[in-house]
Formats: sequence, C-alpha cells, structure tokens
Amino acid sequence: MIPFDAYDIRDYRPDDAAALFVVAAAIEPLDAGQMVAWTEELEARVEGGTRVWLLARGRRLAGYAAVESLPGLPGVFDLSGGVVPARRGRGLGGRLLAHVAAQAPALGARELSARVERLEDEAAVFLLRRGFAVEHEECLLELSDLSALPPLPDAPGVAFVTLPRQQAITEFGRLYEQSFAGRPWSQPYSEAEVAATLGRADDLLFATVEGQPVGVVWHERLPDGRGRVEPIGIAAAHQGQGHGRRLLLSALHSLRQQGAAPVEIGLWRTNEVAMHLYKGLGFSEVANWYYLARELRPES
Repeated sequence: MIPFDAYDIRDYRPDDAAALFVVAAAIEPLDAGQMVAWTEELEARVEGGTRVWLLARGRRLAGYAAVESLPGLPGVFDLSGGVVPARRGRGLGGRLLAHVAAQAPALGARELSARVERLEDEAAVFLLRRGFAVEHEECLLELSDLSALPPLPDAPGVAFVTLPRQQAITEFGRLYEQSFAGRPWSQPYSEAEVAATLGRADDLLFATVEGQPVGVVWHERLPDGRGRVEPIGIAAAHQGQGHGRRLLLSALHSLRQQGAAPVEIGLWRTNEVAMHLYKGLGFSEVANWYYLARELRPES
C-alpha cells in the first residue's frame, strides 16, 4: 500500500493529459472513445483560465482538482475532480481540497461551488463534512411532445421578433438585468460571453410591446436534435401580464418548426412562478441536482 504522503500535489502540465483522462474515467462515466474530445476540452479550459492540480507520485496520478470562474458570479469558482476509488479513504482528498482552498483565493475566488447529483453520493458527503453546505437545488424539465402546443394567443401591440446579431446581444444583456436583478438565480452574461456562446442571432427571440423589447428567450436546437430553452425573462415593469407565457409559446412553436424534440429547460427549485408556467404547458421534471458551496478566506 502506497502511503498517502507519498503523493505530491502539483500543477497540471500538457503532457499529463492522457494520464489525467484515465483518472477522470475512473471517477466519472467516460469511455476510451471520448479521450480526444475530453482532452481537447480540457486544453481549451486551461487556456481559458481553468487551474488544475494533480495528486502525483512520479508519473502515476491518483486524483485531480480543477477550479474555474463562473460567468456572471464574480468570485465564485466551480470545483470539480476527485480521487480514484482505489486511493480513497487515505486522506488524499482532504489534502487536495485543503490545497485548493489555500490557492484559490489568489485566483480571485471567494467561494467554491460544486455540483452533485444526490446529497447521499460519496462526493457530496465528503464535501459536506469539509465546510460545504447546500446552496440551492436545480431541476431539469422536459417537454417530449410539441405536436399539441396551444396556439399563440393574440395580444394587441405585442409581437415576437429577432434582431441583428449585435443588437440582439446588447438587448439580451439589458433585458436580463431588468428581468433578474436581485433574484438568487441571476447569473448575468457579459456581451463577450453571449457573443462567444450564441450560435445564431435568431436563437434570441424578443417580445415587444408597441415596438419596444420587454422580454427575451434564448432557444436553440442542439446538435443531437434536442431543443433547449434558457433563460427566459420579462422586464420587471412588464411582468404579470402574460408576456412570459406568450414568449415561451412562441419559442416552442419555433423549435417545433425546426424539428427539435424533446425540449428541455432548467431552473431553480425555488423559482415557483417559472415552475408553474412550465408545468402548465406540459413540461415534466426529469432530473435534479444540487450545488454545494464553501466560502473561502484569504488565509484558507
């Protein structure tokens, strides 16, 4: 048995990619056919600022931890990684987490956030015993059959339009702020993030009242044929007037015309207004997960 203190914690290097994939595959469901795509994604993340530390004994790896800033949440960094099953229970995970907590503040992190599928999972129990707490629960809803969508109701002065790309990006940011400012689930996008992520300008659909944009929905047909809707928001001054339901219906009709099915949408469990809207249009819950969070101190 190799003692836990025989492993060092060091920074990831590009020539570690293949060995790190083997470690990741032991921690999460991956197969050999995903190696190229996984390593390319890792390289892109590292180039974009993701920091990765390894538990290493020479060229042999026992685990890793990665942190990266979350868009729209200044100071909040996503934490991922783990220790291979054969090396668990020896204190390695605790050492690695302590190292991350000590190093992350220098990167600008004031809080670590980790996604877990169930609170009973081994990773969740490990984190909850080490200063993490449940921050919120999210769930995924799905609409499988778009053939029975209700028609889009008429509303005087209300229209649903697309805009030229740069104008759409700018209007999206303005309406997102007016729709979600102060809400726990607010996670603003910068214009650069929207520009980098937006596939087609037409994926942003706007609700207008007398020609003025008052709401926006981001809807898209994914490469696998599924449809996705998220986010959808109505400026606070125009909420409670049925615009959200009409805008969502307009997006769903658009996705049906594109041949997208099923359509998925994610939301916080506590967003009861949105949950009522989605389920009222036939969406049903298909998955849920939790985010755990731990505040960091500069001296952590």
